[in-house]
Amino acid sequence: MVIGTPDLTILGRADGPGAAMRPGGASASAAVLAETARRAATQARGGGELPVARAVVGVAGAGRDQEQSELAHALVTAGVARQVRVLPDGAVALATAFDDGSGILVNAGTGSVAYARDPSGALHRAGGYGWQLGDEGGGYWLGRRALEVAARAQDGRGEGSTLLARLLSALGLQQFDDLVRWTATATPSQVAALAPHVLNAAREGEVVARRAVDQAASELVELVATLASAFPGTGPIRVAVTGGLLLPHSPLAAAFGQRLADGVKRARLVADRIDPALGALKLAAKLE
Repeated sequence: MVIGTPDLTILGRADGPGAAMRPGGASASAAVLAETARRAATQARGGGELPVARAVVGVAGAGRDQEQSELAHALVTAGVARQVRVLPDGAVALATAFDDGSGILVNAGTGSVAYARDPSGALHRAGGYGWQLGDEGGGYWLGRRALEVAARAQDGRGEGSTLLARLLSALGLQQFDDLVRWTATATPSQVAALAPHVLNAAREGEVVARRAVDQAASELVELVATLASAFPGTGPIRVAVTGGLLLPHSPLAAAFGQRLADGVKRARLVADRIDPALGALKLAAKLE
C-alpha cells in the first residue's frame, strides 16, 4: 500500500494487516493508511498537518470501482486528505515505470499480477486474483511448493531436498509433525513468507528449488505474454518488474529475465527498479 501527496511532498508505505484491501475492509485499510500518513507528516521537513488537500493511494486488492470508492470515502472520513483517488497498486507503479507511456509491469510479492498500459492509453490486467484462484509465481505459490517438497521429503518421495530442514529451522520447529500443526493455522502471508527459503535454496544450486523457481518464472512470463496481445504491431514492448520476489540478484528475477527473452520476443526488460510510492506522488501532483 502506497500513498503520495503533493502538499507535504511525503511518501508513505504501509505493510502488515490491513495493508492489502479486502472486500468490506475499507475501514481497516483506511486505519493503516491514516497512521502511515500521520507518521509521514510528522517526519516531513518543516512538519505538516492532516488532512492534506489531495492524495493518491495505491492499494493491493483495490482493482474494482466499489473497493476504490469505499476506501476513498473512508480515507476522507479518517482525515487523511480532502480529495482522495484510490487505484490498484500496480496501476500506480505503471506511472513510475513508464510515466504516461506504454508498457507492462509485473509484480511478484505475496501474490502476482501484471498491469499494462497499451499504446492507446488503455489499462489491462492479468492475474492478481488471490491465492485461492491463482497468484501463480508469487510468494504464496512458492511457499506452498516448499511445503509440498517438505512433505515429499518426509515420505522419501521425489528428489532429495534441504527445504524441510530449512523450513523447520526458519519456523523454530523441531520435526515434521510440528510443521503439519503450523500449516493448520498458517495465513496466506505466513506461507508466502516461506518463499525466500526456496529462493535461497535455488541460489545455492538445489535442483528441486531451482525447478520451482523456473516454474514461477514461467507463470510470470505467461502474464506478460497474455498482455502483449494488447500491443499491436511488431515493435518492442517495455516490461518492468516490482515486488519483493523480483529484487535485483534474486534467482526468480534472473529466471524471469531469461524466460522472458525466450518466450516474448518483443519484450524489452527495463533495468531500473520500480518504486510505486514515486508513482503515487506523480499522480497526486496531477490531481485538480
